[in-house]
Amino acid sequence: MKHVEYEERVMISKSNYQKIVEDIKSLYPNYRSLEIENTYLDNDDFFIYKSKKMLRVRTINNKEKELTLKIKNMDGSCVEINETLESHPLIDKELNNRFNKFKPIASLKTNRIEVQIDDYLLVIDENKYSNITDYDIEIEAESQQKALQILLKYCDLYHLEYNPKYKSKSHRAISKVIKKDEEC
Repeated sequence: MKHVEYEERVMISKSNYQKIVEDIKSLYPNYRSLEIENTYLDNDDFFIYKSKKMLRVRTINNKEKELTLKIKNMDGSCVEINETLESHPLIDKELNNRFNKFKPIASLKTNRIEVQIDDYLLVIDENKYSNITDYDIEIEAESQQKALQILLKYCDLYHLEYNPKYKSKSHRAISKVIKKDEEC
């Protein structure tokens, strides 16, 4: 399945994370709590990473695994192709029929709280990778502009600093592996 995602995000402190999660749980009893495990794939030369793409196997709450390829567009949107592990012809085609040449290079575990509010999704994550724990808020909306507008409201409400050059969770996890690899 192929679709376009519009996301904006901001890093937060552990204390902000705890406060926001507490607020969301009390305001929105329909929130979802998820345990997500991502394994990122690439080859020894980091072909996917250098192509500004991301390929992962995702397991949510220890259930069925899903294969995802994300391709960043110039407008900031992200094309996301999701397939099962057993069938991945769209992803393999995007990777020039090289899927079998990729191997696990990094992993990321996320404890996520998410809630659908009006016409956007609010996501609060605790992320663990390479002996690092960090926290972020993400807004998924119908456009990049709307996602940013909503995120900035949360930044005002919780006194958060928005940085437009914020790196995604996958980028942070993979770049740690690449830095370790370069140090060897």
